[in-house]
Amino acid sequence: MALVPWNPFRDMDNIGREMSSFFDFPSKIFGGFSSPRVDVYQTEEDVVVKAEIPGVSKDDLNLYIDENTVRLTGQTKRENELKDENAYRTERYYGSFSRTIPLPVEVKSEQAKAEYKDGILSITVPKVEPSKIKSRKIDIQ
Repeated sequence: MALVPWNPFRDMDNIGREMSSFFDFPSKIFGGFSSPRVDVYQTEEDVVVKAEIPGVSKDDLNLYIDENTVRLTGQTKRENELKDENAYRTERYYGSFSRTIPLPVEVKSEQAKAEYKDGILSITVPKVEPSKIKSRKIDIQ
């Protein structure tokens, strides 16, 4: 029998996975999606968010950014109304969606740029330069 190092946070990882799957439960049953999938990464100067939003007009998207959060809302519209007797299969999601994305660092929201092309929304926001922390000696009383 091999010895395995004890990790006090292993159970926390399991709880996190269970909670995540619990909140995905309604979309698995009802077949829709509640929010777009995103990638978030940093470069030297910027934070970049890429959101997958196929089939949505940029006029149906709203984007809000503050110092450390991106909020994306929108609506997927049906091109034409299908009658149940004519539909063979309907799997696509139609309706409103929303996604709030916490950013890893504080950003300059007033300098944000966004581009929507081929169903991908790319958001680039410059990072706030971290202030240099100066240490000084404090006399103890």
